[in-house]
Amino acid sequence: MLKKYRMPAIFSAALIVLLVVACLSLLNVHPKKEYAHLENGWCVTIDEDYFTGKNIEQLYQLHSGKLYRGDVITVSTILPNIGYLEFPAILYKSKYTTLNCYLDNELIYSFGNENYENGDFIGKLYHIIPLPREYAGKTLTFHMTVTENDPVTDLEAPVLGNQADIEGQLIHSNMFVISTGIFMFVFGVIFLFVSLIFASTIPSITAQIVESLLCMNLGAWLLSYYNLFNLLYYTPLETQIEYFTLYLIVPYCYLILFCIQNVEKKTIFLTVAALSSAQVVIQLILQVTINIHLRETLAIYHANALIGFGFIIYFARKNIMNKNTPASTVVQMIGLTAFSIALLTHLFFYILDKAHIRTGSLLRNTTICTGCLLLATSMLANYFLYITKSYAERRESASLSHLAYADGLTDLPNRAMADKMLKELSNVETDYCIISIDLNGLKTVNDKFGHPSGDRYIKDFAKVLTSTFGEEDFIGRIGGDEFVVIIKDSSSKDIISMIERMNSALNVMNAIYPEYHRSAAAGFAFLHEVPVNDSHEVYLLADQRMYEQKRQMHEKLGINVRL
Repeated sequence: MLKKYRMPAIFSAALIVLLVVACLSLLNVHPKKEYAHLENGWCVTIDEDYFTGKNIEQLYQLHSGKLYRGDVITVSTILPNIGYLEFPAILYKSKYTTLNCYLDNELIYSFGNENYENGDFIGKLYHIIPLPREYAGKTLTFHMTVTENDPVTDLEAPVLGNQADIEGQLIHSNMFVISTGIFMFVFGVIFLFVSLIFASTIPSITAQIVESLLCMNLGAWLLSYYNLFNLLYYTPLETQIEYFTLYLIVPYCYLILFCIQNVEKKTIFLTVAALSSAQVVIQLILQVTINIHLRETLAIYHANALIGFGFIIYFARKNIMNKNTPASTVVQMIGLTAFSIALLTHLFFYILDKAHIRTGSLLRNTTICTGCLLLATSMLANYFLYITKSYAERRESASLSHLAYADGLTDLPNRAMADKMLKELSNVETDYCIISIDLNGLKTVNDKFGHPSGDRYIKDFAKVLTSTFGEEDFIGRIGGDEFVVIIKDSSSKDIISMIERMNSALNVMNAIYPEYHRSAAAGFAFLHEVPVNDSHEVYLLADQRMYEQKRQMHEKLGINVRL
């Protein structure tokens, strides 16, 4: 079975790698000037506890208990001199807190205070805070009020530098995530568009539509999860987008799984899928109605994800191992399984990070992005499989149609095709011409020289016909020595000259190959010569005239006429 989809999968993977690499090359920006990460030397105040000379990225070590809504965190440091900066700025990421930034006790930036007072959700957000050019030696202070119970306490070190450089550094350090997120969203939109256009011809269109929506969802989730969404379109709802798209991943996967395979124990599967989807819907309703933020029910979602992705891996194993599973289903299940494993691995890394066990951002980013790209690869490979299969089926259908309507000896259309053409002519009102042609002396050639010579006589005559009449004219062999030519545009052609050209070609062959004499009788008739619009009557008239010419030719040669 592997051979059925190896090439589509390889081609799909290569195409996606090229597209992602192209995105990476576009995002490969480098800072022009020096910038600095301000990790160490911070004075920290958490409520009434005060610490000096601390690493801001290890804030969790300074407070043994949990933080709750309303708790206040203040961190401050003296800005170093890293050289002349034309547009100095600080890049800082707040996490579920308000942010007031002071420079030597002067407020220079404020975020989220009004939202906090109104009880609105405040998520994670990158802030670019402009500084005066005389920043060196001044005290930078971040005053943060916690807006969520048990917020993230592993803060990121602020970055000091030229504004364009720190923005470039943010893009450069997240190139893979940005490229994958943009690619997944655009790929989903294009794939959805293509699926809808060819909805009438693509099988399992429902699965492909859901997969397209999942890709768009994953693109938005990746960018918002890493707080890069605002680089493309600023919105204070970035974190809400993150959780909303995250919660939709499992229902999408259930729906795809249901669409691409025949699920055994359907009742159990549908029950689990319905409960899982209902849990997501309930969480969204609670967010909207009574302002229970999605983050507060994240543990429930994680349990839901473990069950869901476990189901996917279980069914995938059964389908992949089953030799009777269609190649299309196997490809899609491989992609869905790889994506599920990537998400489960990412969840494991998330749990480790919550326990302050560092796994490295590069490893986490690579894992989740690779899982998304493998899912897209499986979708593209499945589509190429469909194209390949459709092309093979069309070729097979064309071959069968050719066998049904082609003469085996001359490869000209046979009697069945001629009858079909005559039937179609009954609906034509413009004048046309039918030529009935019969070979002379075929029986004599068969009896005297053998049937191979007779077959060669027929094939040579078929070549004469195809070279005499135009490609738009119908030429068919309707019997052993009987042929018919249908000329639809008869008004623009000289039929008599064409028949004379046919006879001249036969005389040339007689001169070159005098083994036996080649000749043919022909009669023709036009539509306007019969009283009714009946192609059969036109053919009978042409056939009658052919036999009259044949009678004259046989009398001239002293041959008995064969009726």
